[in-house]
Amino acid sequence: MKEMRGIIKGSYVLGQRIIDGLILQLLFIVYTLRGAIILGFFPALAAVFHVIYLAITRKSGKFKPAFEQFYKENFKISNQLGYTALTGCLFLWVDLRISATYIQLPLLHYVLILLFVLCLGTSLFLFPTLCRYSLKYGEYLRQAAILFFSNIIESIAILVGVFIVVWLYVIFPILLVIAGVPLLIFPIIWFALQAMVKTERKAEA
Repeated sequence: MKEMRGIIKGSYVLGQRIIDGLILQLLFIVYTLRGAIILGFFPALAAVFHVIYLAITRKSGKFKPAFEQFYKENFKISNQLGYTALTGCLFLWVDLRISATYIQLPLLHYVLILLFVLCLGTSLFLFPTLCRYSLKYGEYLRQAAILFFSNIIESIAILVGVFIVVWLYVIFPILLVIAGVPLLIFPIIWFALQAMVKTERKAEA
């Protein structure tokens, strides 16, 4: 009987997580569309980060109120941070392609690669930083960059986690439909939180 209770409990927890993921996925889609996609995507994405952050830190309540509040309160800064990261990464990616195809100067190419890695790494920590701290626009960018450089192990863990999730999407495409966004965000916010806590402890020591 104990074993059956364990199986039943495990099945219940798994089912609840699937439902939670589906709810977050639907909220993300609805609020992205509410912002006409262009203005809604990053606030909705940041709100998913926030809800998962609350769940990990055991501060979670009802998903929808927490999602809606964060979406509204951080609508402007989410778009600023999101489009800054997107523009920076796209610009450097195009520069890399131009450098590799036309300019072909090794030193310039390595500098561009370094800047691209910095931009991409900083981007991974932007929304986790937004979830945990109350800062100004430029301070979020600086803090995210510091977290990336000072926590290489966690940064690598984020990339590995994202790779595993994408691999799961390939094997089980249904996951992309059911909870594609929350599942992809989970390893990012999880390891970013470890990095932030570690950095805070170092600062207090």
